[in-house]
Amino acid sequence: MSPRMHRLDSSVNWDSDSQRKFWNAWDTQHLQTGGEETRRRGDEALGLFSSLNLERPRILEIGCGNGWLAERLLSFGPVTGVDIADEAIQEARRRVPSAEFHRGNILEMGLSHNSFDVVVTLETFSHVADQPKLIEVIANLLRDRGYLILTTQNRSIYMRNSRIAPPAEGQLRRWVTMQELRRLLSGRFECLRSGTVEPGGNRGLLRVVNSVKVTSFLSQIFSKERVVRAKERLGLGQTLVMLARKRR
Repeated sequence: MSPRMHRLDSSVNWDSDSQRKFWNAWDTQHLQTGGEETRRRGDEALGLFSSLNLERPRILEIGCGNGWLAERLLSFGPVTGVDIADEAIQEARRRVPSAEFHRGNILEMGLSHNSFDVVVTLETFSHVADQPKLIEVIANLLRDRGYLILTTQNRSIYMRNSRIAPPAEGQLRRWVTMQELRRLLSGRFECLRSGTVEPGGNRGLLRVVNSVKVTSFLSQIFSKERVVRAKERLGLGQTLVMLARKRR
């Protein structure tokens, strides 16, 4: 197996039970306090949500983890969260008692069609084995002209990051590029806004673009924030961000 495929996917066991165990451990390690990247993705999603100006929409969060984002989404409307990690769901129920949480695989849960106005899913898309089916499920769950807010790993950047560890037991990786994401969504959704956040990568040209010296030099001229925003507009962010609307 080539190093490229080893970073992207592997024959590591990722059946439902293995995934449940992996994400329980991951949520415990990474979502207790969150981090700058997690907060940035959440802020992007909430910013897109605010731009919709919806009145008390019904919200579904797929891959809700311990409820850290659901807690914030409640300011917009009633929230239902779904996650494969049972321990994370238990914590979410304690943390956000006013939301509704379900443990299970969204592809197999059979939630009622046309039940939600907005689906939000952060960093979950690449960990689903059947991505076309996930898109179909989301479209069916949404009401007419409902919205999808999605973030996922940018394959173009992650494949150029030597710091990414091999997949662990239960960790399925199917990263996509922006072009691939658009193509996958195009049958059921129209893209309204898209972009990238969180510049990353240290291979090839990115080794220069993201080097400390180059970033420091440019920041002295334009400010660090403007440099980061410029990289994101060029598609160099390691996270893809998409706002889409269900087609008629």
